[in-house]
Amino acid sequence: MCGSCDPARLLEGGGLKATPMRLRVLSALLGESEAQGAPALLELLRREAPADKVSLYRTLETLLQAGLATRHEAGDGSVRYCAAGPAHPDHHHFYCLSCRRLYCLEQDAVSVGTHVPGVSHVSVRLDGTCQRCRTGAGG
Repeated sequence: MCGSCDPARLLEGGGLKATPMRLRVLSALLGESEAQGAPALLELLRREAPADKVSLYRTLETLLQAGLATRHEAGDGSVRYCAAGPAHPDHHHFYCLSCRRLYCLEQDAVSVGTHVPGVSHVSVRLDGTCQRCRTGAGG
């Protein structure tokens, strides 16, 4: 979760116009500590105002192309999205086999392959059981 980023400035920095839908989607991504699937994002958006699936997917694609969002495959085959950009560098993920959440890890939580010449991007997904599920605090 990021409370310090201004979505309008991020959009502007990415060369994008700050449309209401882009602001809503990017704000939703910045407000989450875990990667979200499109259905969950759509539900979040609809809590505040109407939103349609086509506009959401178009907006996500625009944010992906501008480098303000990233797309990741979760352990259940679904696709999830999280914030990216200057204040949100590449990071790895932890997929909980129990609750099926895809948590964003700190950037230095996993170090692999970045020292190999020519490597420009490394994506690692760790699978296991999250602390919430291990302790019975959530699910």
